[in-house]
Amino acid sequence: MSTPLGPAGWHPDPVGRYEYRYYNGTTWTADVSVHGQRFIDPAGPPTWEQGWGATAVTARRKRGMATASFIIGLVCLLLAWVPFVFAVAAAGAIAALVFGIVGVGKAKEQEGYGRGFAITGIILSVCALLLCIAGFALTRVVLREVTAYLEPGPHTPVITTCEITDNTLQMTGTLTNDDDVTHDYTVVVDFIVKGSTTDTESLTVQDLAPGATAPLKSSAFTLKSGPAECQLTIYGPTPFGLSQKDLGTNN
Repeated sequence: MSTPLGPAGWHPDPVGRYEYRYYNGTTWTADVSVHGQRFIDPAGPPTWEQGWGATAVTARRKRGMATASFIIGLVCLLLAWVPFVFAVAAAGAIAALVFGIVGVGKAKEQEGYGRGFAITGIILSVCALLLCIAGFALTRVVLREVTAYLEPGPHTPVITTCEITDNTLQMTGTLTNDDDVTHDYTVVVDFIVKGSTTDTESLTVQDLAPGATAPLKSSAFTLKSGPAECQLTIYGPTPFGLSQKDLGTNN
């Protein structure tokens, strides 16, 4: 049986008796080679029934590295701009670049098979590495916003009143900026009756100058009666203008 299986040339001997055996593009031949010395196999070429026909040529024509470079490079390109994730994308892009270079070398050994995937993988990995710069910049922006929110600077909150009147729990107080720069604040008020939180509200204080004091006032409806308590948690401005509900702080 003589069905074309791959390119003609010297390939690893599928039978394993010699180092290489010549494939003429249709069938295996008796031409063999060991350490660069050519011989004629006395046993002749392997038969189709031996099951060696498709195995050796097809096994040689592989593009695993090239395909891996393409897939990893594409995934890294999609993730490279994402804050924090860019670091993983950068490592993956470097791996994809290496795989692509190896894939190009492998393609030269098999008549260019897989070269397209390898070249595309190299291009994608380089683009991903460049895009990681944007991911790094965005990461710095996110860190700055989160830090400003979690670390609002020196301040002094004071609760003046916290009492229930006609099923309304009312809180009044003040917030003083103890820093030497102007700040924006987010004030989260927890209303507690008989030891359990009944409601949570948020207030915003903008452009509070150094040493200045801003009034605070908030209220919540309650059907409970008894000892009331108000707790203040002070944050900086919410990141990227998100609301406390978006951040999961305000219930």
